[in-house]
Parts: sequence; C-alpha cells; structure tokens
Amino acid sequence: MSSRSFLPGSQRGSVLIVALILAAIIGISLASYIRLGTASQTISNRALYNNGAMNLAENGLEEAMYSINKAVNDASYTWSGWNNNGTAGSSDAWHRFPSAGTTYTLSQNATGYVRVYVYNYKGVVAPKIVTRSTINLGGAAAAPIEKWIEVTLSRTSKFANGLVAKNSILFRGNNATVDSWNSDPSNNGSFADYNAATNRHDNGSVGSISVNVDSVLVKNADVWGYVSTNNGQSPADNVGSNGSILGADSPTGVTVDPNRVSTQFAASFDPVTAPSTALPNIGSISSAGTYGVASTPTTILATDITVSGNSRIVTFQGDVTLILTGSQAIKISGNGSGIAVAAGSSLKIYTAGAIDLTGQGITNATGAPKNVQIYGTSTTTQDIKIAGGGNFAGVIYAPTADVTINGDGAMKGSVVANNITLTGNAEFHYDESLGNMGGGNPFRVTKWKELTLAADRAAYGTDMSF
Repeated sequence: MSSRSFLPGSQRGSVLIVALILAAIIGISLASYIRLGTASQTISNRALYNNGAMNLAENGLEEAMYSINKAVNDASYTWSGWNNNGTAGSSDAWHRFPSAGTTYTLSQNATGYVRVYVYNYKGVVAPKIVTRSTINLGGAAAAPIEKWIEVTLSRTSKFANGLVAKNSILFRGNNATVDSWNSDPSNNGSFADYNAATNRHDNGSVGSISVNVDSVLVKNADVWGYVSTNNGQSPADNVGSNGSILGADSPTGVTVDPNRVSTQFAASFDPVTAPSTALPNIGSISSAGTYGVASTPTTILATDITVSGNSRIVTFQGDVTLILTGSQAIKISGNGSGIAVAAGSSLKIYTAGAIDLTGQGITNATGAPKNVQIYGTSTTTQDIKIAGGGNFAGVIYAPTADVTINGDGAMKGSVVANNITLTGNAEFHYDESLGNMGGGNPFRVTKWKELTLAADRAAYGTDMSF
C-alpha cells in the first residue's frame, strides 16, 4: 500500500493565498498595460487629428483669402455660397465648409468641418479672418478637437503700412505719436481730413525688416496701432516709462498690448527709377511761380528747387511729374516760403538728391496724401528731412534714404525708407486708404494668431456659432 504525504491545512491555505496574490498582480499588471496602451493610442490618435484640425482651419483661411483676392481682381465676383450681412464696406461674410449638415470624412471614422468668418469682406478696410475647425473622432465617445485661428490682412501696396524701414525706426523725445485714419472711408475718391475727435483709428502700423537688435526703438512715443520687428526681439522691450503700444481693444492698465506687437514682419523695398524723358532741363527753380496747367498732365525736368526768404511759394497745378537731378534736390527755408500743390492737382517728385523741407515745406491743398508722392531713386544713400511747424500730407518711398520728421509739425501719409527718425513732438498719422493706392492690390497676411485661450475665443463666440 503506497503512502501519500499531505500539507497541513494551514500550509495549503498559504499557498492558495500566494497564488491568488500572484494572479491578482498579473491581472492588475495586464489591465494596467492594456490601459496604458489604450491611453497611448488615444493620445497618439488625438495628436494626429490635432494636426488635422490645424490643417482644416488653415484650409478655411485659404478659402477666405481666395474669395477676398478674387473680389479684388474681379468686381463682378459675388462670393458664391457665402452668407453676408450687407454689401457695405464694413459688412461681414461667413461660410461653413462643407455646407451645413455635411462633414468631411476622415480616416478611422473621424469627421470634420470648418467655420470661416470674414470681417469687412468687401475690403474697403483691411479684412480680418477667423476660422474654427472641428474634428469629431470615430469610435468611443471623445471630446471633439477644435482649432481657432485669427489673421489680420493688409494690402500689398508699397504704402500698406504707416512707417516701414529696411533698417531702423527711432522715436526721440517724449511726445511723438503715431495713429491712423482713413481719408477715403467710402472708397469713392472723396476726402475726409484727420480729426482726432471723430475719425482717429488704431492702425498706425510701424515695422522694420532688420534682424539687428533694437531696430525699432519706441522709447517714450505713443503708438496707437501696431509695432513689428523681424529680429525676434519684442518691440515691448524698447518701450520707455512714458511710452505705449495700444489700441481701442487693449486691456486697461497696460502700456503695451501683447496682441499689438510682433516679431515677424515682412515688406519689399523694390528700387524705383525716374521716368525717362527727352525734355530740356529748366535748371534751378529759385523764385515764386506757377508750374503746370490745371487738369493737365505735365512732366518737368529741373535741377532743384531752392527757395528761401519770406513768402516765396512755388505752386504746381494739374498732374505734375517733377524730375530733379541735383544733389541737393529741394531746399526750403524762411518764413512763408515753400511748395504748394493746388486744389484738384497732384505732384510726383523723383530724385536721388537730398530733400530739406523746412519753412513752409509742401502745402497740399487737396489734403489727400496720395496727391503728393516723393520717390527717392538713389541706389546709395539719401537724406530727407521734414521739419517746421506745418503739416505735410503725402507719401515717401525712398528705400535707401534716411528720413527725419522733426519739430512740432505733423505728417499724414506713409513713409518707406532705410532709416526713419521722429523727434520732438512729431505726429504721424497713417492714411489707411493708401493701402489700395493705385487700385487692384491684393491682400496678404500681416498677423497670424492661434486662439488658445477661452477669453480670446469668447470674443468671437457668437459669430462663430453658425
């Protein structure tokens, strides 16, 4: 008879408990591993569609940009498929892609769509686009993925911004100011003069493409608009204790609105040449007189304009193109002396020489900056000074020039130069209508921002809920 040995009951119970514990540990480990794998898969899946949501939001931007610039080139374009709240310049348009009730079919049973809202879609003033993309994941219930983008546009005109420098922009003194207004708010050729109480706007854009440190020094100036650099240094770093960069929508209690500064700025500085002409050079214009014929285009070739003393005014009437060949192209000094552009007239000046507009400077009877244009044609260096207590309404495009705006006067218009300096109590008022000077200028993106904060999204919540 064989014999068997048995563990005592207490020992058998201990082995069973150990086995159960080991089984529990293995089970928990397996469950944790499965959960980890599932979580990793979920995170990876959401990361994939997070990128997809951004792509979808940018596709919405492209659709809006196409329609905006299509309308620029084709006056008959009707924004087919878009909804709008009117046809005035300040009206808005919106569209859902694809149309309501349908979605784009993505992989893994995910679906998506994007809502696009265009403010000022007619382009009389610079449009703004906001997109909101939504992706709903397939399978188990999960929160949708959304991306919101806001972009600000401006014309590609040479004068799409207020103060633009290839190198530096420097504000000296404690009272220099920058802001904007629109001299042609209805875009029909009418004129409205700047009035701080009634039509002052916060689009006084200042920007430099230089990668040098301190390319834009705001110091103690007050900029009612935007300041941009291209060197990675925030313009806020160069604002003094009495300076500011603000707008109408800026939060209270701050001197620099982070939404109004940028470290990514682009602009072109194409060289400009004087029109060719076989006209004889009439030499120096040094005494009072009238040049040009009312309502008639006229080209004048001269060495320079040099007037000084009291009440010596050189008047231009009609549409005059003035080509100056002297190294000191314009020199104005003395009380009451200067250049006058008659009502209903325009003046375009081309020169590689220096310009010194002190005294009375240039008086623009039309008031509209587009009617006085100064083009610097130098390929090396050039010096342009605007000084005195008067107002200068015009545009300056001089890619190699150092432009200085001095004294207690004000300039209305736009300046594109190598270096720009504002001193003393100089005021600069950018004319927004210059963004479309010449007509047919398409829009480009000047500011791109992803809206990640609930407060930023809430500002557009009602508009983006269609």
